[in-house]
Formats: sequence, structure tokens, C-alpha cells
Amino acid sequence: MDEKIAKILVIEDEEDVRESYLDMFEFFGYEVDSAPNGREGVVKVTNNDYEIVITDLNMPEMDGIEVLKMVKKNKPYIEVIVITGYATLENAIKAMKIGAYDYFTKPIDLELVKIVLSKCIQSIKARKENEELKTLNQKLTELNELKDKFITVTNHELRTPLTVLKGYLDLIDMFLPEDSDKDLIEALNISKETMKEMVTIIEHLHDLSFFDYGKKNYTKNEFVLTELLQTIYNEMKVLFKNRQIKFNFTLEGDPVKVVGDQERLKRSLRELLQNALKFTNENGEVNLIYAANNRGKNVFVKVIDSGIGIPVDKQDMIFEPFYEVQNSIHHTTSKVDFMGGGIGLGLTLAKQVIESHDGQIVVESELNKGSIFTVVLPFKNSIKN
Repeated sequence: MDEKIAKILVIEDEEDVRESYLDMFEFFGYEVDSAPNGREGVVKVTNNDYEIVITDLNMPEMDGIEVLKMVKKNKPYIEVIVITGYATLENAIKAMKIGAYDYFTKPIDLELVKIVLSKCIQSIKARKENEELKTLNQKLTELNELKDKFITVTNHELRTPLTVLKGYLDLIDMFLPEDSDKDLIEALNISKETMKEMVTIIEHLHDLSFFDYGKKNYTKNEFVLTELLQTIYNEMKVLFKNRQIKFNFTLEGDPVKVVGDQERLKRSLRELLQNALKFTNENGEVNLIYAANNRGKNVFVKVIDSGIGIPVDKQDMIFEPFYEVQNSIHHTTSKVDFMGGGIGLGLTLAKQVIESHDGQIVVESELNKGSIFTVVLPFKNSIKN
């Protein structure tokens, strides 16, 4: 609301004084209406919208205090400023106690009027902005509830048909003769791989609802982190080889034991490497680096790639559910092809898993130069070589 077009109602029973107020407020740039007494003023407030009502306190029929009470009862969002003489200043103070924004004393000081009106309008603007924020927050809350319901229902409803399909595909594979037509075998293999992708998506949806509803019932065990990283490296190196990307695993410190859900941490670390694989060009390089800080009892796992990088304005968004940096026009569902995509849950879940283990994940990236994802985890014991 621009204060220059704020609408003001002036209630004053003396015509000459009322006209002078009208001229003054119009001169200041406000839209002004008027009423000759309190009763007509209250009727106008009922039938019209005003930001501010300026009323004299000492009026016949209905005085300014009654006007103030009626305005605040019917339209409490309207600010009321009262006008009084020095002899009745106590009435102005009384008006402030029951809801008036401020008061003017006669004779009116023009500079003071400008200041008070400006402050009043800023207060109205702030209140309206707060109300808009509350409304927006309520809508966001409702959208989040719908999202949670969608994820939960989708997860539940898709599991049953997928389980049935997977069962029948396994049966077909089991009873299919070895000398079957090559095209038939290829079609079956493609169907099985596609089924695996669907199962992974459902697992991601399940994990997301698992975190959203606080069901963090981990199977926590003590394990050697370097052994887990070695397993991940051995499982994934063929994927990098097929893409002609150099893949290195470096140890920079003593092995340590961490306590946590080994399977979920494995999936989270694999997701970071999968992400590096997807966004690194052929002939690029990805480094998996392990380092331990014995004094600080922290272990660091870095995934460093020479890929396309992440724009600065997108780096805070990559961990949001269903968000993907690349344009959806170029979206593919491949987990290994360059710029391949998914449903945008991998990094979200990786971050949630790591933080639920009292760790953190930090991203550094420069466009067209690559990215560094650093996972920091507390560890229990160091294993000396």
C-alpha cells in the first residue's frame, strides 16, 4: 500500500475545521473522505474501506471515544487517530489505551501530522505483510501435508503391483529354457532391469517418508569405514571405466570405526559417487578420498569430480526433494549416462542419513570446473596399522 493513495476518513463536527483537514490531507497526497459527526462516520466505516480514521474526540451525539470503540469492534484492522485539545488530553490517553494508534493536539502541527501518518501507514503495511506471510505459511504447510500424503500413499499403493510383477518376472526367468529366442531373453532382461529401477524409486520414496515421519530406527553397528569405502569402490569402478572416467580411491589417515546404519550410509556414499559419475564428462576424473582427524574424532570422505559443476544459485537447492539441476527437457532416467536423472531424491536422502548420524555434508562447486562433496562423520575408535 502506497501512503500517497491511502484512504483516510476525517470525522469532525465543525465544518470550517473539517474543510481545513480535508485540504491538508489532500495536499499531503492522501485520498480523503469526511463525515460531520460520529454517527455518520461509523456508517461510512461500515459501508466503505479506509486505512485510517481521524476523529475529533469532543463531538455531540457520538463522541470520538464511542467512534473508536465502534470502529475497532467492526473493523479492528483500521487504525484510528484522535484529535483533542490540551484541556482534554486525558481523553486522548484513554483513547490510546482502548486502541487508538496515536493522537493530535489542537492546533495541529503539520510536520507532526506528516510524521505520525507516515509511521501509521508503515505499521499498516507491516501488519498486512505479516498477514500475507501467515497465509503463505499456512498454504506451504498444507502443501507439505499433501506432499507427505502423496508420498505415503504412492509408496504403499505401488509396492503391491511391483511385488507381483517382480514375482512373475522371476518365475519366467526361472522356467525359461536356455535355448529360448535371443530377442525374448533380451526383452526379459530389459524388463528385469526396469523393474530394479522401479524398486529403487519406491525404496527412495519409502526412505523419504521414513525420515519425514521421524521413524529413524536404524540398525546401528560398529564397522570400519575404510572397508565400506573399499567395497563401494570395487562395486562402482566398472561403471566409471565404462564411461571412460578415471576413478581413484585414496586413503589419507588411519582406518577408523564408526557406529551407524552401515547399509544406509553405504547407499548415501554411493549416491554421491553416482552423482559425480552422471555429471562428469568422458575422460574426466573422480576422486574418492578418505581422511581422519584423530584429535577431533572426525572422519572426512570427499567425492571430487571434474564435471560440469553446480551454479552458485542452485547449490542450496540440490538437497531439496524432487529437485534436479539439469533442465527437465534433457532428463533421462539413466543412472550412469552423462546428465542422467532420477526423481531427485538421492541427495535429499543422503543428506538426511548423514545428518541423522550426527554428521554433515558440505558442497563446493564451480561451474564447468567440478564439485567437491565432503561428508564429515564422528568416529569411535582409530585402528592403528
